[in-house]
Amino acid sequence: MSNLMEFSVVQATGLKGASEGELKVFRDKSIAKAYMWKIGEQKWEEIGEVVDPGNTEDTMSKPATKYYKGDVHFDAGEFDHVFDVELGDGILRPLPFNNGGNFLEASDKFCARERLNRSHIE
Repeated sequence: MSNLMEFSVVQATGLKGASEGELKVFRDKSIAKAYMWKIGEQKWEEIGEVVDPGNTEDTMSKPATKYYKGDVHFDAGEFDHVFDVELGDGILRPLPFNNGGNFLEASDKFCARERLNRSHIE
């Protein structure tokens, strides 16, 4: 992950998103968090903590995984995380991801599955 101090603090930026659902990483104290722009509310909504793919965990203390049923874009199986993503319509859409995975590839697959413009990926 990039140096944490490179990310802005969401409350201090005054930065507005360009379009509904735009994703951006901000710093919250010592944690990088992903936010999605909510155009109707004119605010960044926290989605979750950003995982550091370079952080390898000891196999004896491996955290529990979550099962994802699979679809055209994501294979079925166990994932470190299955994030619920809401796109402004009240429907939660699963986004499976493994620690150490390629977040840009996962974002691309998610946008393709949900028929979102790739401009939402940053």
